[in-house]
This record gives sequence, structure tokens and C-alpha cells, in this order.
Amino acid sequence: MSIEEQYRKRAMELLSGGAVKMVIGYGRGSNAERRRPVFISSPEEVNRLVLDEACIANLSGYLVNEGLLSDEKRVAVFLRPEGIRAINILAAESQLDAEQIVIFGFDVSGNEVKALKGIHVEEFEDVIGAIKEHAPEMGNEELLEKIEQMNPQERFAFWKEEFAKCIKCYACRQACPMCYCRRCIVDSNQPQWVNTSSHSLGNFEWNIVRAFHLSGRCVECGNCDRACPVNIPLRLINHRMAQEVLKSFDHFAGMSKTQEPVLASFKKDDSETFIL
Repeated sequence: MSIEEQYRKRAMELLSGGAVKMVIGYGRGSNAERRRPVFISSPEEVNRLVLDEACIANLSGYLVNEGLLSDEKRVAVFLRPEGIRAINILAAESQLDAEQIVIFGFDVSGNEVKALKGIHVEEFEDVIGAIKEHAPEMGNEELLEKIEQMNPQERFAFWKEEFAKCIKCYACRQACPMCYCRRCIVDSNQPQWVNTSSHSLGNFEWNIVRAFHLSGRCVECGNCDRACPVNIPLRLINHRMAQEVLKSFDHFAGMSKTQEPVLASFKKDDSETFIL
């Protein structure tokens, strides 16, 4: 029995027995190479579920949709390791109760899909620890190496050219599971903190502010890259910020559901007087 068949069977059992009210997974997309999110709430629908190497989107962001978990019933979700890390972060930031989430964990190596053992987020600590020690390839290592070899002026020019393509559609924000605010700071105009116009200053403000907002929180799932209609390599910025946070604070995002946010945790004995 394939992993797809195993997970369909498990989904049917959970829905039939009332153990979960919904299964969030993948279904067939607009063409043979694409997959889209599907929301299964009855056993009769489980045959819509698909699981193969094309299932790459991080589905964890759907769990924080307003009202989904408010009835305290459980929801099952298909997640790759980066999605499991996202559950830990969302739980640590009090956006969901990890006990309500049943995980259908899987990973893809080449064209092979393999099941990950466990159903609760704490059962995947070894998987996450392995990623911390040996990060998987992103697929654009050549460009990343090229950027690393640039001096500050060259790097600034590179990102200035990339950000010039930004059309301020905020698709990256909508696709990111860490961007769960009901109202984003860029939507505020009284006062206006970030320029909404799609020009050099506004584009830099938006993209750099967002990169800092994700520092120590990004799980590098690539949702933002894939959502960007003008193909800005946003994942590379977030990857570099994650490296800096790991180097400076030994913080790897999403290790556990009790892990404190690295840039949003303060202690009374901090030496910085601005906290007092």
C-alpha cells in the first residue's frame, strides 16, 4: 500500500469516527504538475486527496484562519518538516493549540515520498533536529553562493534591482504561515509606517521590514518564492537571516512548541535600559 493510500485510509478513519472535523491536504491542480489545497470534511471525499512529489506548499497557515479551531475540535493536516516547524512556532506564539492538530507528516527525497512517524508535533523533534544539522538544498544554491561573494555595494545593487520588480501585491504575505496578523502594518495609514507605493523606497521598506519580521521565525518553506508573481528570490533573504540568527543566538526556528521567539523575548535582568 502506497503512502497516499495509507493516508487516505487514515483520513477516512479519523473522519468516520469523529476524531477530526476536517483534513487539510492536497488535491489535483490546474494541470498534471500542480497540486492545490483541499479541505475534506466527510469520509466520502477522501479520494480527492493526493500525495506525491508535487505536494510542496506549506499548508500550516490555513490552521490560523479565523474560527477554524475555536470550537476546540481537532483538525488533521498534511505537513512536510517545514510545516511541522511552523506548527511549533504558531503554538509558541499562542496562535493555536498544538493538541488540536493531527499531523500527516511526510517528506520528499528526489521523486520518492516517505511517511514521517508520528501524529503529534512533539513526536517530530528528531526530524527537525536533523534539519538543523543538515539543511536540505533549496534548489538555488548557485545564486546564493553568488550573492555571498558580493561586497556590500554589489549586494545592495542586486537587491535594489530585484525589489524594483515588486508590485506590492502582498502575495508573499498571504502565502506565509507566519503572517497571521488580522491587519498588517502595511495596511495601516493612520499613521502610515510603510509606504504603499510600488517605487524604490516603498519596495525596500516592505521587503526589508518583512525580512526582519521573519527573523528567527521563518521555516524556509518557500511559499513566498512560489507566490511571488515577479519571481523575487525572497527565500534567499530569509535563509540568510535564519543563518545570522542561528550564528548569533543559536536559535533554530520551530524546534518545539514552547520555544520562545528569539527577537521577542525579554528578561527583567536585561542590561538594556530601554526595556525598563
